[in-house]
Amino acid sequence: MNGFFRKLSWLARRRQKEDDLRDELQFHLSEEAERLQSDGLPERQAHAVARRDLGSLALVSENTRAAWGWTLLEQFAQDLRYAFRMMSANRLFTVLAVLSLALGIGANTAIYSFMDALLLRSLPVAEPDRLVVLNWNTQFDTMRDFVMHGMSGNTWGDKSDTTSGIFPYPAFALFRGNDAIFSSVFAYYQSHQLDGLNLMVRGQAALARGLCVSGDYFRGLGVPPAAGRLLLPDDDRAGAPGVVVVSDALAEARFGGPAQAAGRSVLINGAPFTVVGVAPPGFFGVDPGASPDVYLPMHANVPLGRRSPSGFRAQDYLAENYYWIQVMGRLRPGVTLAQAQAVLAPQFHEWVASTAHTAAERAHLPALEVTPGAEGLSTLRREYSKPLYVLLTLVALILVIACANVANLLLARAAARRREMALRLSVGASRFRVVRQLLTESALLASVAGVLGLALAFWGIRFLTLLLAGGQPNFTLHAELNWHVLGAAAVLSLATGVLFGLAPALQATRVDVMPALKETSGRTDYGRHARWGGLGRTLVAGQIALSLLMLVAAGLFVRTLSNLQSVDIGFNRQHVLLFHMDATKAGHQGLELDAFYGDLRKRFSEIPGVRGATLSSESLIVAGFGMPVSPPGMRPVDQTRLMTVGPAFFTTMQIPLLAGRDIEERDRPGSPQVAVVNQQFARLYFAGRNPLGEHAILWGGPQGDTPLRDMRIVGVAKDATYGGLKEKARPVVYFPYDQGAPAPAEMVYELRTAGDPLAFVPAVRDLVHAADPRVPLSEVTTQTAEIDQTINEQITLARLCTLFALLALAIACVGLYGTVAYNVARRTGEIGIRMALGAQRGRLVWMVLREVLLLAAAGIAISVPAALGASKLVQSFLFRMQPNDPLALAAAVGILLAAALIAGYFPARRAARIDPMEALRHE
Repeated sequence: MNGFFRKLSWLARRRQKEDDLRDELQFHLSEEAERLQSDGLPERQAHAVARRDLGSLALVSENTRAAWGWTLLEQFAQDLRYAFRMMSANRLFTVLAVLSLALGIGANTAIYSFMDALLLRSLPVAEPDRLVVLNWNTQFDTMRDFVMHGMSGNTWGDKSDTTSGIFPYPAFALFRGNDAIFSSVFAYYQSHQLDGLNLMVRGQAALARGLCVSGDYFRGLGVPPAAGRLLLPDDDRAGAPGVVVVSDALAEARFGGPAQAAGRSVLINGAPFTVVGVAPPGFFGVDPGASPDVYLPMHANVPLGRRSPSGFRAQDYLAENYYWIQVMGRLRPGVTLAQAQAVLAPQFHEWVASTAHTAAERAHLPALEVTPGAEGLSTLRREYSKPLYVLLTLVALILVIACANVANLLLARAAARRREMALRLSVGASRFRVVRQLLTESALLASVAGVLGLALAFWGIRFLTLLLAGGQPNFTLHAELNWHVLGAAAVLSLATGVLFGLAPALQATRVDVMPALKETSGRTDYGRHARWGGLGRTLVAGQIALSLLMLVAAGLFVRTLSNLQSVDIGFNRQHVLLFHMDATKAGHQGLELDAFYGDLRKRFSEIPGVRGATLSSESLIVAGFGMPVSPPGMRPVDQTRLMTVGPAFFTTMQIPLLAGRDIEERDRPGSPQVAVVNQQFARLYFAGRNPLGEHAILWGGPQGDTPLRDMRIVGVAKDATYGGLKEKARPVVYFPYDQGAPAPAEMVYELRTAGDPLAFVPAVRDLVHAADPRVPLSEVTTQTAEIDQTINEQITLARLCTLFALLALAIACVGLYGTVAYNVARRTGEIGIRMALGAQRGRLVWMVLREVLLLAAAGIAISVPAALGASKLVQSFLFRMQPNDPLALAAAVGILLAAALIAGYFPARRAARIDPMEALRHE
């Protein structure tokens, strides 16, 4: 290290060292001349002999500098200076090359930043590599064959291969007993009720995202508090005082900072809690898709559950067949993942076998899987990883097209620099030295493009975040230009510099020196240019082929989006305001809750400009609740979707009633229970009969044979989309929300307005605050925006793929234009002779365009089979269409041919306007 700094100091004193070297050489000459003079030689002859014996001063100086060890660095500095001069002298070339590469590098960097945030980044905790996640995997045909009799959480996969991370609480107790494997085992519980906690601070109510965690949660993750203390095992027990930990962001927003938050009292769903501490900044738990605001002890879900009709119950802690808790552990030092799997899997198998009640359950026992937990869990990973891989592939193709384009430009410039290369080689420069000089120019271009690409990536990250969020207020996937991303961008820039610069550099130095030196501006080496033209055409054909691939992908996604947007949803989506409200979290219960909701609906309907107001248990688009319903004496054929609604629901939503009436004010508690069914339900159970006046039974109980509700059918409504645009029509039963089970909790209000629905939000908030300031609104949006949110993935893919495809096509057309324009320029003499002999302008234009069409045809011939095969990879993103959609393929080919003809027309028109006399004089 000391030697390095010593050499660095020498480099800083370069001018002094050069002066010293020159003085030293002059001293040696003088000494040798004086010695020769003392031997009797004349002074002039003595100096000549001394200089001859010493040799070339320049060579000696070069050899001395080489001994200093900085020759390569000096040559690199020389190459950089020359590269800067070349970039400055060829500004148009520099701008085109830098912009092409910057777009490719910027797009790749932006997408990679999301890949880093989603797939590569470790949790911001101590020693994340020692964390493990516990999952199970099994195969079963129906839920009756599985030991899980109830659940709260997510599974993924399908019936043939189902995986999940939820366990019964007794299984968590089993894992905690493995002290030889784990230094800590902790659990957490996430549910829909915790996503919208009513947090009251200083009399102001607002919704907060909550997470129930075990007492070892923070100790197991190894995170320190920002203020106060974090949760302890003693906080997580039945009957413990109510304490919580809040996030740093919530502490800043609601308390004025972490120091002011610790020790404060708050109400959560009406229950008192004390804030004992604040989580560190940047901490989001173990799931980047969750990012809680409030961390509660696990056992706090019992008092919170008492305040909701569908809340958690204390007996669920003892239930061996109720799966709801997620588990992670921290391995002891020296314990491997395989060792943990070998110890825990048999224990869990033995325990879960003891919870099976039937032979079918024993035949389909779940198997434990211990997986790495450094990246934590992520619902976002499962949701967005596949679309991001698609986008990453597309932007990689853009970069390849940009590299091919710049390589083509460099090949053209290399052809123009033949005499320069020949001169360099003739004076003794090695081919390696010249190639290194040319690669330095390429690397400098790529570096400048990389810096500009980072600026584009910064903007692209923000743009892509808005697209992926699709209007979600709590979108938690946040990408950034951290050191990992910056390092990847630097490597990408240098790699592209070598990628597009190597072939032109090798081609430029493969030159016959003497013919090249004899060449003048008026004569052209057609063989040399023909070789460039062949490689250039190959690159252009490759660009066209890749562009067509991207155009086909864009066409598929655009067609999918068009199919989704053309779905007949069965109601009018325009001018409808939606918002959620859960008054149970403010203490409203029973009949008083029904009256509270009904009174607010009436007040909303009286707002000037509101044409109709109603409410329902769920929004039509995101609903998905199903139970067995059938007429008396008939077995349920299919799971019927249920929706509890308020008066004037069908009138407000403008769902056509084919027979009967809407739910009305008279359908209230104590009156006969009624229902409106959709066409699918009527066709399924009343084929050929009028369902009005008939009865529908809602079944429940362990065997599904206990009648919960007997409803008289008073209306038949047109089939409406229920549960998503991709859902097929299902039987649906609508019934009043306040006529018994299931009891209402959170409700969705729908207001049809005369103008912009969001303009009515302040008036709605004022009415709710006047009715009860403890009740907050949530998920305020419009019906149109909610529908767009359900197809946000398709919207994002369609927009980005179209943008990327057009960008790739533009870059390819620039390359095509450059190739054709260069060919026209080198064939100026030929074209002049043709015109002098009577060739028509139209035939000359066609001669040039024919070359364009041949290049396009070559690219299409390469790309069409590849597109037909690659499109199957995105089949899961398509809707109502096949991957080999002929319309998408035909549109892509048509757009490509039109763009190619436009790019080739301008050089063709220039060729047709060549003056024959000028061309012949040039020749």
